[in-house]
This record gives sequence, C-alpha cells and structure tokens, in this order.
Amino acid sequence: MGVFNVTIAVGNLAGTRFVELEAMVDTGASHTLVPGDTLAPLGLEIEELARFEIADGGVVEYAMAHAKIRLAGLEVEALVAFGQEGTLPLLGASTLEYGRLSVDPVGQRLVPISAYLRE
Repeated sequence: MGVFNVTIAVGNLAGTRFVELEAMVDTGASHTLVPGDTLAPLGLEIEELARFEIADGGVVEYAMAHAKIRLAGLEVEALVAFGQEGTLPLLGASTLEYGRLSVDPVGQRLVPISAYLRE
C-alpha cells in the first residue's frame, strides 16, 4: 500500500479545543498516535496504559485517552495513544473503522464505506 498523509483535527471530548495536524495513514497501526505534547493542552484524561508491538518487534507502552477526531468531513470519537514528543502522527485502523472509512492507496485518499453486520 502507498503511504500518504491526511489532515486531521484532534480535540477534547467536549469539542471545545482542537489542534490540526498532518497524520500518516497507517492501516497496520491499530490506533491513532499523536505526540503527547500535542494532546496534553487539550485536557484529555488518560484512561489507561496500553502495550503496543511496534514495527521493529519491540514493545512499548502508551497512555491512552478518548478524543474527538475530525477527518474526511466527519467527526468520530476514538482512543488515541500519547506518543513521544516529535513522534510522527499516525492515523490508525480503529479510527478509520469508527468513521466508516477505507483507504484508496492509488488515489491517496480516504473513502466512505457502508457499515455492515454479519448475523
């Protein structure tokens, strides 16, 4: 898959403060990752610590909080990981799923998809 960036805005749950940033679309990442120094001023409350396996096989622990994320004309609530200062923001698969978005790697864009249930 091609790598590309999209503009997103991450905000507090009240929707009163947002910060806009460029995030790399990473469907191999389970969650969205944003530098903690970007998230802290939003007043997000850390809800848990979660362990993640990273690309080189190592394991790291990140603080997690629910945040509002604006992307592709939508606003969704998703768990966001507090990355280290200077970390490249990543837009992960769970945020895309909450927004019912898929990736068009050729057109380098996010595209809406229908929700579905299997009974």
